[in-house]
Amino acid sequence: MLAGALKRSFSAASLDYLGARYVGAGHEICSYTSQPVRIPMRDGVHLAADFYAPEIPAGKNPAGLILIQCCYGRGSGISFINARIYAARGYQALFVSTRGTYGSEGVFDSGRSEHLDSQDIVIWMRQQPWYRGSFATLGASYLGYCQWALFNDPPEDCVAAVIPVAPHDQALHAWGTGSFRLDRASWSDEMSRRQDEKGSFLERLANMPGFSFLRSPELDNALARLPLEKSLRTYFGNRAPWLFEYLKHSDINDEYWTPCRHHAALDRVKMPILLISGWYDSFTEQTLHQFKHLKQRNVNVNLIVGPWTHVQASGLFSVPDILDFLAENVAKTGSYKHPAAKIYVTGAEEWRAMSDWPPKSQPKTFYLQDRKSLGLVSPAENATPASFIFNPLEPTPSLGGNQMAAGGRVDDSELADRSDVSVFTSEPLKEDLEILGAPTVHLMHTSDPPIADLFLRLCEVDTRGVSHNVTEMYQALQPSRETGKSLLLTFRDCAHRFKKGTRVRLLVAGGSFPLYARSLGTSNDRVRGENTVPQKHTVIVADGVSRLVLPECQMSGNVA
Repeated sequence: MLAGALKRSFSAASLDYLGARYVGAGHEICSYTSQPVRIPMRDGVHLAADFYAPEIPAGKNPAGLILIQCCYGRGSGISFINARIYAARGYQALFVSTRGTYGSEGVFDSGRSEHLDSQDIVIWMRQQPWYRGSFATLGASYLGYCQWALFNDPPEDCVAAVIPVAPHDQALHAWGTGSFRLDRASWSDEMSRRQDEKGSFLERLANMPGFSFLRSPELDNALARLPLEKSLRTYFGNRAPWLFEYLKHSDINDEYWTPCRHHAALDRVKMPILLISGWYDSFTEQTLHQFKHLKQRNVNVNLIVGPWTHVQASGLFSVPDILDFLAENVAKTGSYKHPAAKIYVTGAEEWRAMSDWPPKSQPKTFYLQDRKSLGLVSPAENATPASFIFNPLEPTPSLGGNQMAAGGRVDDSELADRSDVSVFTSEPLKEDLEILGAPTVHLMHTSDPPIADLFLRLCEVDTRGVSHNVTEMYQALQPSRETGKSLLLTFRDCAHRFKKGTRVRLLVAGGSFPLYARSLGTSNDRVRGENTVPQKHTVIVADGVSRLVLPECQMSGNVA
């Protein structure tokens, strides 16, 4: 036992036991000790951390070492799912608070210091008497982003990584659609307020970023007022200075974003990696890109995608898979027998084992028709276009989908009843239709004025007439676009079976608020503009120029 190390308390052991039962972690093999440590950075800053050491019989070695970097504290709830659950199964765990958070010195500047700090943590770690020559990394969301920052220069002694629901590119998340994702404001609000780990476990859990269903009504009001940047400055005051840098740099290729974009890591990592996501996660697109890129490089990479939101996919339902992965690649005591891709197919409500994602598919085309319909036959040359008006002062609301906390599969029937949404719905299907991959829409579209956004959602209408979301996309349109050409719009990937008797629905809208900053319809940018102009959208359907293309598959892969 190391000097200064504390044995696990009875209350901590009880929480570990109950938590392990909930997440399906199986039996503990030992208790553990924890020891607070300080880790020096190259600029003199010290990071706060806890080192967890399993209490194992003399002469036996730990199963391995896991490094976790976290900006959300090291309290009981978050340390359980990231460190203690593994320490009780024989692993050492170094749980580090990132710069400027929860006892670590320095200033938190979202995403910009993790690359150098993570390298310094590894250098310090190698000098410790308990270091045995190799380690793995683990952690979801921002904790996973820290891993990608480390992997810009991947240490040779890092032997495995578990990365759930994590971006490698913060710029792409913030501004990749051309509109600003407003969950960056709610996340920044929580990050700038909550540096206190006092209070009950439930109070601390409620205060963790990601549980933003508890965000303040005052922030909602601030997001609704114009101009957006001025309103947020009034609300935040001196808090969250990084948020206003985000707002200032709308070009993702701006030099400002360079420290926050870690595409190079995808070209450099060699160790086995387990990626986890959910169909309703905020970062699904980036996780699937990571998998595809690593697979093409022949990296040993595994992917799990469940019917989950961001919080659900952060590891709550994947602990058995994570433990199996660590047993093979770190402890060397087991094998990870799962396929390259373990995919949940909604609608069919079953897991599939696949050798790759997406699987091969055939295009299934539905044509947008007049009379708000989708059909398999191209409409006539005189088919009437569909139109709607998007009013920035009464924006189309965000319902479910890929929101940080309020997302998921929801009844979105009310969207179809709105006057600012065009709806196209098929007849009941005569047979099952399974789609695996990214649907696309060829949309012949105009807007007046030309400054406008598009939000598209693919839905399933069940036999009772209730609509539920399947996948979606958002895009700020270029005012200089050629209106004589159809837009090619790509949805997020999905895996869904439309069962016989259900109907396919496409929703077309001009916004999704408060998930995205709305288009104001003026030449002033959406962050600083105050004046608004309603935007008339017209969808031309004549002669089949607008169509929905679904990636149809026969049942692909084995039931997992």
